[in-house]
Amino acid sequence: MDMKKIALGSAALAAFGLMACNGEKPIEKAPAAITANSTDDEKFAYMLGAQFGGQNFTIIPRQMGEEIYEDALIQAIRDNVKASKDTSFNVQMTVDSLQAISQRYSTIARKRYEETRPDSAMMAEGNGEKIKAYVDSVARAQPIAKAPASTGAEVTVAADSPDNTKFSYLLGLQFANQFLNIGSQFQTEFDVDYFILGIKESAVKVADSTYTLQLPQDSLNAIGQRYQQKMQDLRAAAIKKQQEAEAKLKEEIAPLRGDTLANGMPQKFNLKVKATKIAVDKAIAKDLENFEPFANKPLFVMYFSATCGHCAHAAPEVLAIAKEFAPKGLVTLAVASGGNQKVGIRKFMDNAKWDETINVVWDESRQFGELYSDGYVPKVYVVNPDGTYKMYTAFENQKEEMKQDIAGLLSGKNVEWNPEAPKTEAPKAAETK
Repeated sequence: MDMKKIALGSAALAAFGLMACNGEKPIEKAPAAITANSTDDEKFAYMLGAQFGGQNFTIIPRQMGEEIYEDALIQAIRDNVKASKDTSFNVQMTVDSLQAISQRYSTIARKRYEETRPDSAMMAEGNGEKIKAYVDSVARAQPIAKAPASTGAEVTVAADSPDNTKFSYLLGLQFANQFLNIGSQFQTEFDVDYFILGIKESAVKVADSTYTLQLPQDSLNAIGQRYQQKMQDLRAAAIKKQQEAEAKLKEEIAPLRGDTLANGMPQKFNLKVKATKIAVDKAIAKDLENFEPFANKPLFVMYFSATCGHCAHAAPEVLAIAKEFAPKGLVTLAVASGGNQKVGIRKFMDNAKWDETINVVWDESRQFGELYSDGYVPKVYVVNPDGTYKMYTAFENQKEEMKQDIAGLLSGKNVEWNPEAPKTEAPKAAETK
């Protein structure tokens, strides 16, 4: 995963009930509705829901042969938004279950598509209008199974739930991911209730073309244009801010780099590099602002991103190595890259089942990544007590080599690393005529 390619992140927050002044009972939030007093953010969230719903409630049944179960889709949206804020909360389907249902419905979609393909004779004619008419007529004749009617009730997804419930839940998770990502891009916590309202009303309109949405099309277009301009302004500001941050970072790390290896990386781990504590053994440090508490220790270091699939795959094996060598004095440190957030880091730790064997810090300042990484994760390092180190770029392929190096280090033999200088292309000779 390329950490140098910075993209805007994602977050969204559903509203919670407030306590009444007398503390006796909560003040219930009014149901979402578009009124004269609705804010642009509420209208935009509604517009997003109307677009997502209108497109998918039209297209998906034709592709999959089943209507979307609206209640399961809405349940998934609410679950995913909650999970984005609460690391202890998990959505109702595992990754394996989601992949299985996705593959199943991909197979269904391919089969239905193949059924609409004209035979070779019609294709040979090359009559585009005739081919299109044939495809349309076959597609319209394909059966579409009805989904359960929406009641607005909560939906529980179990192992024996119908496939349509599971697939609709999967779609809802995807809807929520996009909604959260858009909210993050606008640096705004859009109200999920208005997003859901737009989805529900668009579903009604797909079934009944005479139904009128609470925001007419011209209003939807206008709000879309306003937010398109807002996005352009935010991107311009973000680019400027990023350029300023990169310039400042280069100034900060210049005195930290010290002597360098042939590849331009520092010869030693500089302990004055800033770090933000996530979970560190109290025997090492009750609090910290840099890596100095890890001085003079044999270290096994993993640099990772909480959103990196390769990092997630390597994390349990890192824990296994840490546990194997901890009794012999090895200290393991995991450094989360600067683009992460604390909630994502903690969720990564929970999923990897990391315990106190692994100390976790966050490269919030981005100094570590700028000095010791080429922008890709995961990276693993074995560090001698004097700060010299060896970097491993292919965890799975170099795992046994790592373990041998760690064993040697704990027996008194420092690791050595002599990387080659980057290759540069020789200038091309001028062409002669």
